[in-house]
Amino acid sequence: MLDRVRDLWAERPALVAAAGIAPVAFVITLLVLFLAVGGSDASQPEQQAAAQQDAQTEQSADQADQQQVTSQPEVTVIVRGTQSTDAQSDQTHSDADEAQQQSQQVEVQQQSDAQQEQQQVVAQQQEEPEEPSGPLMVAGFEVIPLSNLMPDGIEEDALKHGSDGSEGAILPRANGVVRSSGARHQTNWELIIPSAGLKSAVVSLGRTPTGAMGSPDNPYVVGWLDSTAAPGEVGNTLLAGHRDYEDISGNIGTGVCWELNNTRVGDHMLIWDEELNVYYVYTVTETVTLDPTDRDSARYLHNTDEPVVTLITCTGSFNTETHRYSHRLVVVGELAAVASPDA
Repeated sequence: MLDRVRDLWAERPALVAAAGIAPVAFVITLLVLFLAVGGSDASQPEQQAAAQQDAQTEQSADQADQQQVTSQPEVTVIVRGTQSTDAQSDQTHSDADEAQQQSQQVEVQQQSDAQQEQQQVVAQQQEEPEEPSGPLMVAGFEVIPLSNLMPDGIEEDALKHGSDGSEGAILPRANGVVRSSGARHQTNWELIIPSAGLKSAVVSLGRTPTGAMGSPDNPYVVGWLDSTAAPGEVGNTLLAGHRDYEDISGNIGTGVCWELNNTRVGDHMLIWDEELNVYYVYTVTETVTLDPTDRDSARYLHNTDEPVVTLITCTGSFNTETHRYSHRLVVVGELAAVASPDA
């Protein structure tokens, strides 16, 4: 074998060298591959560990970033030319508060100005002398002192017929008597007729069931038919009073109009208005006795174009069976003046 090799080496040394080198190269190649594969396998666990460590590190970093984002306060992003909803709401409330404050300041200033103007007016009024006021006018008349019309005044002691109505309803509901006592029938008026010795309260009353003018249920007062003109007004103020009476207990006495037949044309009839503190002074223009069944007598119940007062009472013969008088006494007065009480 060796001889054969020597012969080949002598004849073809390159071939023998190649044959000898090839196995060695093959072994070396195998060794290199083995080392390469083995090294790769050995480094793989390390690479995997490194990769896992990198992944854990990255996850920790993500969690930290997430926690940081979560823990950071909410930030309102303002874009140029726009605002977030919260910012707009805050701005709106701020503007509204500012407007309200300005409005309150303006209102306070206006009130202050008004108070200053009022104080200036009061100061001017105190400095300037008061101009004399015009005459007091009531019912179209200049109010004058009562003494200008009645120099002797009113003799109170002679006014013995009439009362304030405190007796209440003491007459039976018959012969035209209607309810007239009680608070709702009270007025602010009082009738005074010096010639008849009459001074009494005036109460309101209505009509009888048949539509006739009623008479008071108290014989000491004068009744005013509340559907007619009030004292002092234009129109016919209808009044009624009893001449005498028999009350519900059978007592007989004289009424508020007992001496009305003494009144003559030209005498005064006064109605005192407590609310206005004036007298409506009427001058008697007519006294007449008439039959109530006479159709012409109804004209005294009609309204008028002038302020007049018409007082009606009973007169004539008395019928004991019917408890009625045969006639009526009518006294008419025309408003002549409005007077104030003497000081």
